[in-house]
Amino acid sequence: MKEKYLNCSLLVVVATGTAFAAFIGDVSRGVEPLQTIFLGFVAVIIVFQVVPALILLGCMIKALLSKPMKKVTAESSAKTGQ
Repeated sequence: MKEKYLNCSLLVVVATGTAFAAFIGDVSRGVEPLQTIFLGFVAVIIVFQVVPALILLGCMIKALLSKPMKKVTAESSAKTGQ
């Protein structure tokens, strides 16, 4: 069932991308203020999504490169009184 949703979403993305590519070809002919504002708005949305993704990527790389923490077992915590 999940594969069906994945295939449908993939189809929607490809169809949208094709329509958007045709739209971009027409944009280059004449630049109107609303088109410029719209493309700027889309660019701002992409930037706001990329920044947290880069931060998450940096944290993941930092976690992979850091030394592993010592595991605390029940026996050692009982010895220390915790």
